[in-house]
Amino acid sequence: MKKNIKCRIIAEIASNHAGNMDLAKEFIRVSAEAGADGVKFQSSRYEDLVDKDDSLADWIKKTSLSDKDHSLLIDECKKHKVDFLTTCFSKSRINFLKTLGLKEIKVASPDVLSFSMLEELARHFDHLIISVGMHTINEIKKCIHFLEKNHIHATLLHATSLYPTPLEKAWMHKFLWLKENYARVGYSNHVNDVDVVKFSMDHGASIIETHLKLGENGPGRAKPWDLLPCQLKEIVQYRDKLAVMLGKEIKKNENWLDEEESQANKRFVGRWGDNR
Repeated sequence: MKKNIKCRIIAEIASNHAGNMDLAKEFIRVSAEAGADGVKFQSSRYEDLVDKDDSLADWIKKTSLSDKDHSLLIDECKKHKVDFLTTCFSKSRINFLKTLGLKEIKVASPDVLSFSMLEELARHFDHLIISVGMHTINEIKKCIHFLEKNHIHATLLHATSLYPTPLEKAWMHKFLWLKENYARVGYSNHVNDVDVVKFSMDHGASIIETHLKLGENGPGRAKPWDLLPCQLKEIVQYRDKLAVMLGKEIKKNENWLDEEESQANKRFVGRWGDNR
């Protein structure tokens, strides 16, 4: 990320809308009001993810978005001028998702090594956003090698797949390792703390993804790893403040002083001379 380019902030709605499209639209409105650049949902299908006996089966069935729901939410995002993003959980959903006109798609951590799926997604979407929680350094290296070998444009998101993630297990050294080994890196947050998000922005995250709840107890689902709208707004404000602090990108051999600072420097140098 160039130092004068803001990092994108995505509010992760996931299934917190509880299958209620009016509530999903409210999540979009609140996210936009807080300053988020995009919102993310999940294009999971009950039959692709769980057995009928799974404890999450009823919730996933209740909250799975229909094809029509996708179009409604995309229109709502356009209304509020935020990007619509969704996670593809299986190859069976690609044919539908590619009809939505999306330029990018999210890939969940379990599919970091699903190379045939990544390859097919890359044929239909310009940009893949891939979480790399749950994976070892060697597994991430294999993913990086595959992406680079096949010239796939992607951003890797550091994540710790614990819900919630204790602060001491945020493992931001892994984020720093990613920054050293791949060109485009972001952070997917499961810590109920804004400081870890700020750290990732300080160190060049190009995308932030963080879960959102509308209140401590809802409406909709509210979990300990979700941030409140005021916390999302704080992240956005810090991102914007950071961009101001960084200033313009310095090009090679460019004078570091701007004209105002240069004139001030000349006044002081003339006054002090060599008597310091």
